[in-house]
Amino acid sequence: MIREQKRKTKYNQKKTKSQIIMEYVRTVALSVLAAVIITTFLAIHARNEMIRNIYANIEEQEQLDEKIAKEIIMQSDFAKDLKKEKYAVCMHVGELYETVHDYYNAQIAYEYAAEKAKPGIYKPFYKLASVLIAQEKFTEAQSVLTHVKDVHNKTLIKYKTRAYIEMGDKYYSIGKFLSAARSYERADFYYSKFSKKDPVIDKSIKERIVAAYTQTADIMVKSGFNSDAVRFLKKAEKYEPDNLKVKYKLAIILSDSDPEKSVSYFEELLDKIPQDIDYGVYCNALMKSATIADLDNRPTQAKYYRYKIHSVDLFVARKVVYKNDIETIIDEFKVKKFWFTYPIKAVFKFANVSNSDITNLYGDFVLTHRDKELETVTKTISNKNNPLTANGYESQPIKIKFQKNVFTNRELKRYTIRIYLYKDEKYKTLIGEIPVPNKSFKRGDS
Repeated sequence: MIREQKRKTKYNQKKTKSQIIMEYVRTVALSVLAAVIITTFLAIHARNEMIRNIYANIEEQEQLDEKIAKEIIMQSDFAKDLKKEKYAVCMHVGELYETVHDYYNAQIAYEYAAEKAKPGIYKPFYKLASVLIAQEKFTEAQSVLTHVKDVHNKTLIKYKTRAYIEMGDKYYSIGKFLSAARSYERADFYYSKFSKKDPVIDKSIKERIVAAYTQTADIMVKSGFNSDAVRFLKKAEKYEPDNLKVKYKLAIILSDSDPEKSVSYFEELLDKIPQDIDYGVYCNALMKSATIADLDNRPTQAKYYRYKIHSVDLFVARKVVYKNDIETIIDEFKVKKFWFTYPIKAVFKFANVSNSDITNLYGDFVLTHRDKELETVTKTISNKNNPLTANGYESQPIKIKFQKNVFTNRELKRYTIRIYLYKDEKYKTLIGEIPVPNKSFKRGDS
């Protein structure tokens, strides 16, 4: 009787055997689900810790290797009797000195290794060139690289590619940008001989060439040699035809010497990055182009240029947000721990410091981690009923909350919030990038 009473429900009904089994199954299922959730959470945390430890271990290993190499070198002068040693010994000694950044003695060891190397063995030549580059002995490094000429050997091509990239990087680091560009072009020449290319490496080499030529052009402009600057930018454009920064620099420089060519660049940029254009320079180029067209008896083209000035002004007013016209104000940041995570919450205001009211304005708040965009929150900043008034008036508070779970306070340091404002979704302007703080604060806190 007692057992039967325990099985009765609140409605005084006995549970059937199937109900008891279902309750048992449901209890087991909930337990399994809870176990899976906890195990998954622990696995993710363990994985993140493992990745951090891997990077930490690499740095520790490099420091340990350098320490051991220093201790070994202190016990003996290995570079002294290398002339009598075998190829392998010379290579090991060279690597030992290279580990402790003693490039002079590494050079001696690799020179002996290169002399003793069998035909078709090119590693000592690459290593020798590498330590010569580290010492800024560029002429000697170039001599080593041109000494070996078997252009059909894939290993040699790989070594030469790497060596010329290293040479370019060294030139770039000391401000010799034109020499860097030429070294990168040599690297590109050898890398082009591979039938199968890694797109990442190919892109990296071309980006280096463009950066070096762009820096060279900037120096030419500062020195007043605009025609040389155009020549170097044209070289950069050849490697990256879609590079908008290169096109913009060309548009600016050509606005005096070749206004119509400048206008052609500006027209392309107007459709892609209107928020980054200097419209004063653009309009001057249009006016000069109209004058040139009149003198060349091209009235239709002259009329087009003059009409374009008016249409550009309207386009800017309706579509473009300038970074300098908006001031970002952080009203509040909340990173207080809630259960096991740190929710990221913020309150922003925006001040219009231009001379014109902005009616329809929108914002994308993008949470990023090491340049990777993770999450976007879109908000309306102003509209017809609540415009962002000119001359420093502030918007209403814009509250932002991200769904991303951050588990440790230390991890918060790796996150930033990018703020894009726009009138038209097609033309977004990056207003700022704000690091996520370690602790909460409010505007006006000391």
